[in-house]
Amino acid sequence: METNVRMILFKEDQVDQASEAIETLHHHGISDKDISVISGVPFSEKILGRPMSWTRVPQIAVAGALFGFIIAMLLNFLVPNLYKLSVGGMPLTPIPTSIVVTFELTMLGLLISTFLGVFIEMLSPSFGPKGYHPKISDGYIGILFNCPTHADEDTCFELQDLGAEIVDVSEVKQP
Repeated sequence: METNVRMILFKEDQVDQASEAIETLHHHGISDKDISVISGVPFSEKILGRPMSWTRVPQIAVAGALFGFIIAMLLNFLVPNLYKLSVGGMPLTPIPTSIVVTFELTMLGLLISTFLGVFIEMLSPSFGPKGYHPKISDGYIGILFNCPTHADEDTCFELQDLGAEIVDVSEVKQP
């Protein structure tokens, strides 16, 4: 089935109409993976009626914290038992100082893995239609969608009734 990448624009105060346009696209059988919303203002998914996007950053952060905790436990308890050195009647692993080292290494693992997780999420490819229009920098909300050619005209007329500005395919700049 042949599809066209189309773009519609709404002014920044037409958020409700943009949400209705996404619902209209859903009624025409266009799935969420075939719709991309671009704007200069970060709108939440709830405002536009989109499904919540999930990332792997929390799982990566927890894994990094666990890794840091394990390294801290090894440094606190394994190393002093491998290389025994008694100092002034102190235990081999004093608990108060072990708590500090454990906390610091756990947080270090959490921070490093969170940074790497966000970096990896940014570099991973996004799927769906891609394009840009200069009016988006002026505050417009752009909705890109893959539309089947047989439903192209009907969909465009219905979106124009909502107040959308239909952008010609030749005006959409491809990244």
